[in-house]
Amino acid sequence: MPHIKTYMRPSTDSKKAAWFCLTSANLSKAAWGALEKNGVQLMIRSYEIGVLLLPNQFGLKDSFPVSSNVDEVRRSDRTILPLPYDLPPIGYTKEDRPWIWDIAYKDLPDSHGNMWCPD
Repeated sequence: MPHIKTYMRPSTDSKKAAWFCLTSANLSKAAWGALEKNGVQLMIRSYEIGVLLLPNQFGLKDSFPVSSNVDEVRRSDRTILPLPYDLPPIGYTKEDRPWIWDIAYKDLPDSHGNMWCPD
């Protein structure tokens, strides 16, 4: 699994985003740094990299159109930023289970026909 995170500021209707950031950085002092020595030295313990997308970089005024619907993105006559997740986020249900690396998952194959069998 890639070590990436996405951060964005969606509109209330989840159809637009004011900005979008794809990065390896966590929201932590190690990644963002902290002032030390009476505020004159910035100590960063973990260097990260990322890309910040702003609407004005693409000739847009205030926001990007966004969608997690692949068909909508493909048939659009304008640029829509494709999202790898649903908006608004869908909450977990009681039937959902966390994926744990050392547990076998043999109920259903993945999209490539494989099953996870760590034995």
